[in-house]
Amino acid sequence: MSNNNRYTDQEIKAFISQTTAELVSQDPYPVLQDLVGIDYKELGNDSYRMNLRGEKTASAYISLKSGSWKYKDFGTGKSGNIVNVVMDATGKDYKSALSYSLQTLGVPNYLEQALNSKQQDYQLSQADRERIKQQKEANVTRESSHALSRVTTVYEVSTNPSAVEYLASRGINKIPPQMKVINGEYQNKNGELKRAFGVGVLTRDGKGADIHFLQKINDLKSISLGQSDISFFPNPNSSKVAIFESKMDYCAAYQQMPLDGVNIIIANSVSNAAKVAELLVSEGLTQTPPMMFLQNDIAGYKFVADIMQKAELRECKSIHYDILNEYKKDINDLLLDCVKIADRIETREAGYFSDIAVSLEAIQKAQQSNKKETVITREELKRDDQAYEQYKSRNQYQEQER
Repeated sequence: MSNNNRYTDQEIKAFISQTTAELVSQDPYPVLQDLVGIDYKELGNDSYRMNLRGEKTASAYISLKSGSWKYKDFGTGKSGNIVNVVMDATGKDYKSALSYSLQTLGVPNYLEQALNSKQQDYQLSQADRERIKQQKEANVTRESSHALSRVTTVYEVSTNPSAVEYLASRGINKIPPQMKVINGEYQNKNGELKRAFGVGVLTRDGKGADIHFLQKINDLKSISLGQSDISFFPNPNSSKVAIFESKMDYCAAYQQMPLDGVNIIIANSVSNAAKVAELLVSEGLTQTPPMMFLQNDIAGYKFVADIMQKAELRECKSIHYDILNEYKKDINDLLLDCVKIADRIETREAGYFSDIAVSLEAIQKAQQSNKKETVITREELKRDDQAYEQYKSRNQYQEQER
């Protein structure tokens, strides 16, 4: 065994952190199945309800939260991860419960590997880090979907007066052919089978859907049926592509813009940015700058920045917003405000979107801490726009010269 003192406290913490990150990204089902005598039930696609103390009504859950499996016992107030579940269910101490959990889930103990390694410079590999990152991203997608759900029927919007009326209230009178009325069913957190009905689009495999309710259910206004995924409506005769965050953004743009001859991608969630980028590359749709119909918020700018970075795009066309005064508005809002959307289409370089996201985060942080930094950030945003105007003027001049 190598000398344990060759690692700094910071390096040791990194090994432990890597082990924990991989542990909490794994579905705990193998552990729950292996523990003798534990009573558990799968709820939906992202949660297990457990009875750890022989209660009449189970009150402990381990569920996906922000991509990680987290444990909460509402009966005792205890929380943690799968290791804490094992401790509470078996009485094992932390070290034994950790070892059991890692072994059952097939997760390496990176600290032990480092201490037992003959290499003097043992380090966490980039492949390990990337694998855990991808698993967490997959978990976030899984968390927003309902595997125990399905599409039951699909029919044309024009056949349902309620759907037509709802879309008209959103300024949508010209209905895209991909927009459908979709019925489905899903299992809620309590294991109850519920029906879902709304307007939406099928995902690219045709088996799932993303739908928007005609009336909100509590605070819920939309839902994914089946596996959460992007929607793709290809046009083999065109190299042009338009990318939308949501189906309603697509419907709004469709009212004013000629989109029938364009490849259409609907992300259905900003968490699907990587899938959008992969599709652009695999379908050879990176030669022409895509049109990005983002929403004017932090998530929207990060969404576009992520796609451009992963697809290695230098520039794209996008909607221009008054970044502060129109904050949190989307394409549908512009439509209802009688804005001519085509007049808002501008060419932007990749760095613009990440810069705006950083600026908006600074504003949000300043507001939360009651600091008066908004004016400074506003000036930074103005400088971003001024730089862009100079860039646009230069390009227009070059076009005229040619």
